[in-house]
Amino acid sequence: MTHAPTMNESPFSQPSIDAPAYLGAPFGTPVPEPSIHPTHPAVPSDLTLLDQSGRPLGPRALKTRSRILDATITLLDEKAMRDLRVIDIARRIGSSPATFYQYFKDIEDVVLELASRIQDLTPAMIEIIQGDWTGRDGHMRGRHLANLFIDHFAKYNSILRVRNNSAEEGSAEFVAVRIQTMLPLLTAFSDLVREAHPIPAPPVIGEWTGGKIYPIMAAMILTTALEGLAVHHDKYAKRFAVDGEGREQMVETMATLLQMLLT
Repeated sequence: MTHAPTMNESPFSQPSIDAPAYLGAPFGTPVPEPSIHPTHPAVPSDLTLLDQSGRPLGPRALKTRSRILDATITLLDEKAMRDLRVIDIARRIGSSPATFYQYFKDIEDVVLELASRIQDLTPAMIEIIQGDWTGRDGHMRGRHLANLFIDHFAKYNSILRVRNNSAEEGSAEFVAVRIQTMLPLLTAFSDLVREAHPIPAPPVIGEWTGGKIYPIMAAMILTTALEGLAVHHDKYAKRFAVDGEGREQMVETMATLLQMLLT
């Protein structure tokens, strides 16, 4: 399979992120529409979208293919990938399994493509991470990053769960997609932590110099926490609403944690 430029009718278009004016131009950067990452094992690097027989797709075929992707997201909210069948997707779009097989090899092929789309949000996140984290602007930077994770991963919650579960179960393809998504974030975070919290020399025996913050572990904690917000924020907000804490408190706490570790 190969992949096409943005389509106006794509269900995956992403809106811009609003941010306070005083945060500057990077915070007003629109989040790009997700497209297939060129490292997807089934995806060559050119931008021509082909069907399974190698023929270029026209507008009508592109629309059908997009509907298959959208239906897969919806169905994965209802059942596990191992329980999802091609006939389920075909029925959801009012078509036949034969139509599905024109565009994808199997269910895993569709889900891998959807998981690859999430990677295209990474550059916008890196741009935010690599800024100045001090003061009020730094705290707002953290809020913006937390909201970016929540808002733009919200529709991919089911895909994130499938990706992570499949990676944990040892699927090499899903492991690769997950690493490709998370590694740039880990690198950006660890670089900032290393600068903000240099590891001191070993203390004199018996002398307490305080706890240490290690760059890679701190980056892992921050990235995992942000991903956890993206996947579970709605569930947590409902669970703790009775205590007066919800999304606002999640975002504020995440922003504070980010600022503490990155400055």
